[in-house]
Amino acid sequence: MNKKNNNLDNLTKFEDDENISMEDLLGPETKIDPGQIIDVPIVAETDEGFMVDLGMKSEGMILKSEFENGVIPKEIKVGATVKVFVKNVRGKMLLSYREVLEKSAWDFLEESFKNKKTVKGTITKTVKGGFLVDVGIKAFLHISQTDTVFIKDGAKYIGKNYEFAIIEFDRNEKKISLSRKKLLEDEKLAKKVSMLETLSEGQIIDGTVARIIKSGAFINLGGIDGFLHIGELAWYKVKQVEDILKVGQIIRVQIAKVDKEQERISLSMKQLVTNPWDSASEKYIEGLIIKGKVTSIMPYGAFVELEKGVEGLLAVSEYAWNDSEHLFKQEVTAGKEIEVKVVNCDKETKKIALSVKKMSRNPWEDAARHYIPGAKVKGIVKNVTPFGAFVKLPEGIEGLIHISDFSWIKNIKHPEETVKKGDEIEAVVLSVNPQNEKIALSIKHLMQDPYKKYKVGETVKGKVIRVAEFGVFVEIEEGITVLIKKTEFSMENKMQEFPKEGDEIEAKIIKADTKERKLEASVKKFEKSMERELIKQFAADNDRVTLGDILQEDK
Repeated sequence: MNKKNNNLDNLTKFEDDENISMEDLLGPETKIDPGQIIDVPIVAETDEGFMVDLGMKSEGMILKSEFENGVIPKEIKVGATVKVFVKNVRGKMLLSYREVLEKSAWDFLEESFKNKKTVKGTITKTVKGGFLVDVGIKAFLHISQTDTVFIKDGAKYIGKNYEFAIIEFDRNEKKISLSRKKLLEDEKLAKKVSMLETLSEGQIIDGTVARIIKSGAFINLGGIDGFLHIGELAWYKVKQVEDILKVGQIIRVQIAKVDKEQERISLSMKQLVTNPWDSASEKYIEGLIIKGKVTSIMPYGAFVELEKGVEGLLAVSEYAWNDSEHLFKQEVTAGKEIEVKVVNCDKETKKIALSVKKMSRNPWEDAARHYIPGAKVKGIVKNVTPFGAFVKLPEGIEGLIHISDFSWIKNIKHPEETVKKGDEIEAVVLSVNPQNEKIALSIKHLMQDPYKKYKVGETVKGKVIRVAEFGVFVEIEEGITVLIKKTEFSMENKMQEFPKEGDEIEAKIIKADTKERKLEASVKKFEKSMERELIKQFAADNDRVTLGDILQEDK
């Protein structure tokens, strides 16, 4: 026998005879019934368990197997007196220390549940849907009731000691459910109420970035969250909250607004620093040349950052004196550093007008001297539109040839019938307007207006191109026609046919209107002039014909 059993030599041996009653063993003066809880001294330890002294005639046994994982409580040892639960009184008396502890635990937990008190416990292992918690007995903790945040890794909670609220208690079914989340939320609510009472607008406080969303960030102020809108991060435009903040970062903010009824707190970071626009009008004076970075491109221009929080607008028309839109699209890109000139700074509206072209001399100031009306110039066609063509001249300025100034006689429907983009052409200056930055050019003025060369009394010859009721139209050169009315034909010969298309006709100009671009002619006048010429020749050969006779025939 081992050393642990040495004390058993002097003890009465149990016999496995179930006919012997406990009353026979203990005598009439002592009686123990199942279910009793009694105090007993531990007298020996065996491999099976711990022997206890029940009196002069009997011993009992606390089995080691009743302890989970073989872990013996430190209070169970030889010489100690403990409370035990009587499980069996027939044959070998079995006692339970664990059931005494469980009963005590159930009593404590029942009282705690009734009085809504918290209990301490240790999370021992994971089970389906949550954890087992040792609170004297095994209780269930659902994973959703473990914390206020989503739990990805439950292993980190194993072995941790926490306070819990009992949310479900059934002693008969031996069912207990716990919640740690409820305590955390109650604690958070209490802190929230307390914080709302202490916070005031304008107060400066430190907080921790708890969560970031597209429109801003939630900042934990120590019991309550405040919202920091993206527009309150800085005086300049912030594209993404993550460009400035990250979760877990400690920042200093100012309380912008407290709504106790809605339990909302608005925060600001930019209010803790000086607004750069406060001194912008003194800093960005008219005429100042400064470098900046293009932050964004819009259809009407580009925004240029002059410093953090201060941007100016460079309009498309302010990039170059000529061909500004084309050069702007070609050269101005986001992120590019450019040099600009301040044209205007309005502190109230927070607007700064910028210019690139005003950093160089305005070529239009010398335009009136360089481009005199009537002068011939050469240039490159930069753009063709339905109403005309823009021509870039040597000084960099542009002139316009209106569609009506391409030809004296042709009906031009679109300038592209005559010129193409990139063509080098010659033109005549019609007018110069430096104030409006306009130069009018003409191609047709490179030659004389053909209508001006036709004078009244001049003989013309051409083909009939159209016949009308009132007369015929005769083309005397390409694009130039004259009208011969019916009344201007000689009708003395009744057998003579009226002209038709294609017939050649010779006539004399009787009307020339260069403004209206109209010419009229007469066949009768032409024929009479021809008759006079014949008479003159005849008169030269016959002296007896007088000048009066000739004049009389003309009537």
